[in-house]
Amino acid sequence: MVEFTHDSIKFLDNRVIKLPEADKVVSILSGGMDSSIMTILLVKYYGAENVYPISFDYNQKQVVEVDRAKALCKEIKTAEHKTFDLSVLGEIAKPMCANIAGTDVEMPTIKDVLGDPQPVTYVPFRNMILLTLAMSYAETIDSNDVFTGLQVHDEYGYWDTTGPFVDSLNAVANQNRTHRVAIRAPFLQLSKIDELKICEGMDAISLLKHSLTCYNPKDGKSCGKCPSCSERINSFMKLNLVDPIDYQVEIPWRQMAFDWSNV
Repeated sequence: MVEFTHDSIKFLDNRVIKLPEADKVVSILSGGMDSSIMTILLVKYYGAENVYPISFDYNQKQVVEVDRAKALCKEIKTAEHKTFDLSVLGEIAKPMCANIAGTDVEMPTIKDVLGDPQPVTYVPFRNMILLTLAMSYAETIDSNDVFTGLQVHDEYGYWDTTGPFVDSLNAVANQNRTHRVAIRAPFLQLSKIDELKICEGMDAISLLKHSLTCYNPKDGKSCGKCPSCSERINSFMKLNLVDPIDYQVEIPWRQMAFDWSNV
């Protein structure tokens, strides 16, 4: 049983303990920070051989994150990691989404998206599609649990990262007459700072070298300017931690309040 060293995350420990026992669990592993910490947590709790990570390539600009996901799975020795081709989703989303390779939509900064309920980084119905495919995969390997690192405490929000969204999708899945699969989203009400506390409590910050949160990476380095980078950097700084990944810009890690007006 995994135990956390940080008092502020005891409630998550309790939430994990309350999960039903499982022989196999599926983890949706994008290669980003949220899903990477989730997968590490699952390995700690269920055992590496019982965690089946899956990733999706939908022609996202940050497709290098899939390579990071593979590297993480190799280091923590999960069960087979699979990557599924969803290029059709990228083709559909390309005209309106800044997050798809080859799009004409400009990538926003954190200042552009603050308070925006649906910024241009949104991929239409992506999470519904990915979660549904993950449940399909879970049924084929006789698993009843799909884990996702969804969380809603970003500086901007998506409708398909909320509790009501997860509950609604679970209600649909419950119509399955022979094999029930549930979506588990224990990070849903946490912030990225909370997630990093969990990772620190597992002594696993160094494993985040195998993650990438950037919407606009170049040569494997995060831009340090997009909304996703901004949130990640700020979370590390508030905990006085240094991010183990490379950035295209110099980050003053020990500066608690970073001035984003210059990015």
